Amino acid sequence: MTQPKIIVIPGSIRTGSHNTRLGEVITKQLNQLGADAQLISLADYPMPILNQDDEKQAGTPENARQLAALIGQHHGVVLVNPEYNGSFSGLMKNTLDWLSRDVGLKVYQNRVFALAACSPGMLGGIRVLSHARDNLVSVGADMITQQLAVGSAAKAFDSDDALTNERAAGLLQSLCESLIERAHKYI
Repeated sequence: MTQPKIIVIPGSIRTGSHNTRLGEVITKQLNQLGADAQLISLADYPMPILNQDDEKQAGTPENARQLAALIGQHHGVVLVNPEYNGSFSGLMKNTLDWLSRDVGLKVYQNRVFALAACSPGMLGGIRVLSHARDNLVSVGADMITQQLAVGSAAKAFDSDDALTNERAAGLLQSLCESLIERAHKYI
């Protein structure tokens, strides 16, 4: 059976980001379960704030086109979202908005999406997951039901980068298994 290709995209580029670390854990788990998973950084795809006047003059930024093309090579996408005041990081929202422009709605078709979040708070970013799900569903993305919210981020990972909370580890396993299963639909 062909391995599904899955791209993991953290919505933070901050040094020491809990969400980047969670992205690494998810990527490792997906690979252990037989996927061909790749973690990327949005720092490699800087884009201006979406402004339709600028878009009319200059078109879609080349980095948005490159990111859309990269995502297009994958059967699944995991978005790992930091929670800023109960919603998206500006970085993730701007990226998703650019991907929904002329390069984009194709990005949201013919692949499956999963959501995860990590936060210092007890809720683990659960509020951003509903915002992200609403945003992705509105552009026609195929979403798995399973999601992962990891709270108490400072204590969430052990020295081997495994999740320390047994419940969170189980949710990680469920998310990855479900994503791989659904991604086979797009191979």
